[in-house]
Amino acid sequence: MTAANPSAPRIPLVSRDAYTPDQAALAGGRDMYNMTRMLVNHPDFYRVFVPFVDKLMSRSLLPPRDREILILRTLVLCDESYEQDHHVRIAATLGMSVAEVEAVKAGQGASLCAFELTLIKAAEELVNNRCLSDEAWGMLARTYNVDQMIEVVFVVGAFTMLSMATNSFRMPLDGARQA
Repeated sequence: MTAANPSAPRIPLVSRDAYTPDQAALAGGRDMYNMTRMLVNHPDFYRVFVPFVDKLMSRSLLPPRDREILILRTLVLCDESYEQDHHVRIAATLGMSVAEVEAVKAGQGASLCAFELTLIKAAEELVNNRCLSDEAWGMLARTYNVDQMIEVVFVVGAFTMLSMATNSFRMPLDGARQA
């Protein structure tokens, strides 16, 4: 008897040629991503979850660079690799240097300004304590409005949840498995 591969995905990636019509409609132009091909296993969940993440990514009120700092630090703290692979590239498209990305991942660095270090502190507090301290709240509130404060918590929370999913599902990096 052969032991199961501990790194094999726990939920299958639906191959494009095996999609139901519903799965094909949901996947649309996103089926180059393993996340899409895995989540179409549960179409009802996909219909709810993907618009939520899309709001955080495409229609967030947070400045894109700030959002990526929160996301990258969260993903590192959650020991997540699938989303991190994507967000390192997204950060680069936003003009973040390799040194800045590495500083965010490390949680410190001279290449980051004081407010960016506050964002790192916020991500750390939310992941580790599931709550922002009064100090971190006050520092963020000097720059952000109420809507943005809400989004800070939900961005970190959403990517913590995504980390739980990708780690538990053993999500392979895109390109690692092609159908």
